[in-house]
Amino acid sequence: MRTLNRIGQFSIRMIFKQILASEADNQPNSPLPMKKLSKLHRQIFSITTILALVTIVIISVCIASLLYTQGIDNAESVLRNKNRSVTALIEGYVAPLRKAVEYTSSPASGADHSHYREQETQEKILKLFEVLQNTIPNIHYIFSGYEDGSLLINNYTPPSDFNAVIRPWYQAAIKSHPLISDGVPYQDINSKKWLVSFGKTLLNAEKKIIGVISIDAGMDAIVRALAVKDEKYPTIYNFVMDTEGKILIHPDETLPDTLHQEIISHIPKEMNTSGSLSYNNGEHNKLAHFNRIDELGWIVVTEVNLSDIRQPIVKTIASTLLVIVLGSLFTTWFMSYVLSRYLILPLKRLQQRVQEITEGKDELDKYEFPNNEIGKISEAIEKLTEKALIKKNIELKDKNTLLSTISHTDQLTSIANRRKMMEVLHTEVSNYQLGHRPFSVLMFDIDHFKRVNDTFGHEVGDQVLRRLAQVVKATIRDTDTLGRWGGEEFVIVCPNTDQNMALSIAEKVFSAIHSNNFPMQINVTVSLGLSEFTNNHSLESILVEIDRKMYRAKQLGRNQIQT
Repeated sequence: MRTLNRIGQFSIRMIFKQILASEADNQPNSPLPMKKLSKLHRQIFSITTILALVTIVIISVCIASLLYTQGIDNAESVLRNKNRSVTALIEGYVAPLRKAVEYTSSPASGADHSHYREQETQEKILKLFEVLQNTIPNIHYIFSGYEDGSLLINNYTPPSDFNAVIRPWYQAAIKSHPLISDGVPYQDINSKKWLVSFGKTLLNAEKKIIGVISIDAGMDAIVRALAVKDEKYPTIYNFVMDTEGKILIHPDETLPDTLHQEIISHIPKEMNTSGSLSYNNGEHNKLAHFNRIDELGWIVVTEVNLSDIRQPIVKTIASTLLVIVLGSLFTTWFMSYVLSRYLILPLKRLQQRVQEITEGKDELDKYEFPNNEIGKISEAIEKLTEKALIKKNIELKDKNTLLSTISHTDQLTSIANRRKMMEVLHTEVSNYQLGHRPFSVLMFDIDHFKRVNDTFGHEVGDQVLRRLAQVVKATIRDTDTLGRWGGEEFVIVCPNTDQNMALSIAEKVFSAIHSNNFPMQINVTVSLGLSEFTNNHSLESILVEIDRKMYRAKQLGRNQIQT
């Protein structure tokens, strides 16, 4: 409006000059010639065009700078998110493996490695290894070596001259004592699969090192995550190196075991740091994001060619500026036409008023500038926007609620899924640690379920799973939580429940299953293990314990409860 007022004031001054010139050449009562108004029209057009061009230049520079900065920020955000995603995947992937190493090397596992020469102790240790391999599918090998050079491992007999003490995994664990050794990726010579090794020293009662426990786990998921391409930035890739700059895993198979001096010199030595950096590798300028995982001794790097980022930014800037220039010029010309029309017409009426002023007829209070509707329009738009925003917020809240339900519900049985059950278990462990509130966990598995699928088909198998979930859910208490653990395995978490109460619940579940009519008159039985959480338990250990009890029930003939 200030611009319109200035243009109007300028136009009025021009009219006054034109009127004064007209008075010198014409009769006092002669009207203002129309060709003078055409000149005013051209002046308005010239002024608005010049202002538009200046504005376009300023806006173009600002927008180009903004788009470039935004493009770089978006690229850095993509790099950062990809890097964090891979880092989180790696940390989540190795966490249970490291916990398994920690658990196996601790007295809580129930295995006394100080008596490793005794046959009974060796059988107990090998049984523990078997349970862990069944519980954590990513484990390829789990074994222990001892100070006398002996090796304990399932399904493998070492050569007669084998000496565990001189093996790299043994030495790495000794070097890292008392911590878990850094994760060392290597490619299995037989399967060609990528594995990662973790080890920890074993101590006797006098805290003397008597051996090393080691786990080798598959890294297929990590390798696949590192190799994922990005459609927007084709040159983006991930790789892993150690803290000395030695490349461990790289999409280019020729680069592992080589040093990356260009990038390691830019990475700070502080523990658990992350950040962005740029460097030149001799061929391309690179933009990278890194994340240190010091507990593994790894640095995860995600990088991309800067030219790959700048090319789409330049295209975006060019297309945006073209639209802005064309749109601004068209808008300016249109505004010039509108302003000319709505300013010149009132000025024609004002001409008579100016004539009256020159004749001494002082009645200025009769003239008023036109009112505008910007305020009313703004209020209407604001109300409309608020209404639309409230509606969108309600829709978003409903969708978020639906997504939350879906993410915590097993789609086949409509009961809690494994993720939800882990949240419930974490809550119960926290409640126990805060107030020693007892709780018990039951795990059961349908006996011979594979036969059901093989005999009647997977559709009938699904019906059996759904029916079983309905029967058990109707049998347990409202405070208990039933969830599908995976396949035909189910878990029940019972708050405020000791072992005897849990056994009673388990017997009710057995009775309900036995008395129920399942599809195709299938005789469904289950094998169940249960435990009460105690001070000696952790979340991981009680899951291992009830899993072991459930499998013991199967080994003893199925269709029974093991406490």
